[in-house]
Amino acid sequence: MNRSHLEQQAGAQYAPYREFPEMKAGAAVLGFLPAFKDINTHETHLSVNDDGSLALIHLLDGLPDHWVVERDEQGRITALKDGIVAGFMRQGRFFTRSQLAQLRWDA
Repeated sequence: MNRSHLEQQAGAQYAPYREFPEMKAGAAVLGFLPAFKDINTHETHLSVNDDGSLALIHLLDGLPDHWVVERDEQGRITALKDGIVAGFMRQGRFFTRSQLAQLRWDA
């Protein structure tokens, strides 16, 4: 199965990751877990599913209320305060997506 066929199967849920193909859900296998960081306070939170389990993609729901600026009629997060960035956690360290794009993967 070629990469483009896999991307089509993955659908819209992986759209934010298209610029870094290696950062799809498989990144979790390498120990990189989707997370968010407040760049002002350095507080980090892993992305979680509705049931509290670790998510394989970045999900806003499950982030702390003090990061939330707006919710829709169903209570889902639609806006976060300034300074919240998406990235990945690995072994207690937060990486932005641009930092991951610059990592040497052959080591």
